[in-house]
This record gives sequence, structure tokens and C-alpha cells, in this order.
Amino acid sequence: MDEERKSILDELDRAVKEFVSHELTYLLIPEVRTNVGYAIRNAKDASDVAAIPGRITTAFQRAIYCLPPAFGASDHIARVILTAMKYNPETRSAINLAYYPQFLKLNPYIFDRSQEPPGQKPVERKTMNFMIEKAVQDTGRVPEFIVDKGDFGKEPGLFILGGTPTEVISKAIHLLSLL
Repeated sequence: MDEERKSILDELDRAVKEFVSHELTYLLIPEVRTNVGYAIRNAKDASDVAAIPGRITTAFQRAIYCLPPAFGASDHIARVILTAMKYNPETRSAINLAYYPQFLKLNPYIFDRSQEPPGQKPVERKTMNFMIEKAVQDTGRVPEFIVDKGDFGKEPGLFILGGTPTEVISKAIHLLSLL
């Protein structure tokens, strides 16, 4: 393994340990569970993005995870990061969290899934790409916070995007002060 990939796994591991060490972060875990990813520079596909295999989940009012970070562990969060990197190569990390109305105080970009093209909507693995592309189209930049309003059978959520997992985890933990 090259030095960059090892460094990414190490930083992601430290950041996730920080996240689960806070006793209230379980409140931030949505029903679909949470993942956080971190991409190598010039990432091309999901195999260039490290994430948590099996995601971060909850048990006994604690955020927990079972396996250490690995490359290719999450297609979902990888698509968010890879699409964001097309517009800002420094946006190499993201996390998905539960949505609370209090998060609107962050002035997030609001993604409405009804704006997704009808022919694309039923196709798996397209919505996250469209969400980022639409956010950039509407704001002229990759937003720091994106609220996905959800849809029938799709849970609402919040995405935090940033340069490193340390950064996005720090912002996630700060959200607890809004609850």
C-alpha cells in the first residue's frame, strides 16, 4: 500500500474513533446508518475512497462500528465525494447524518429529489451524483452542508462535505449543540 493510502486510512480511523467516542453521536445516525469517506488525491472511482465497511450504526444508545476503514467500502458516500471532487478537488471527505429541522440554522443547500429527471430517478446509483451536481449548479460551489429532503421510501438526511474526515467529523459533533 502506498503512503497516501495508508495516511488516509489512519486519519479516517482517528476521526471515526473521535466520532464514536462522544456519547450522544448516536443521535446523528439515520435509519440507513452513517458512513464517512476520504478519497485519495485525483480519485477516479470508489476503490480510491476509504470508508467504514458496514457503516457506523447504533447499539445501546452508542454509535459503533465493527471494522476499520477500507478502500472501496462504500459506493454511496464515494459517489458523493467523487462528484464533489469534479468541482472542487479539495473536497475529499463527506459524512451522511440524520436530519433534524434545527440543522436548517446552518443555511444548508436543500436538495429536493423531485427535481431529479424522471428517467433517471428509478435508476440506482444516480441520485447522489445528481444531488451534488444540482447543488453546484444552483450555488456555484460545493456546499458545506446539504439537506436531502428525502422522498417516498427515502429517508431525509444531512451531508457534510469538507477536505478531511477530521474536519467533517468535527462539524458533525458540533451539530449536537443544535439538538
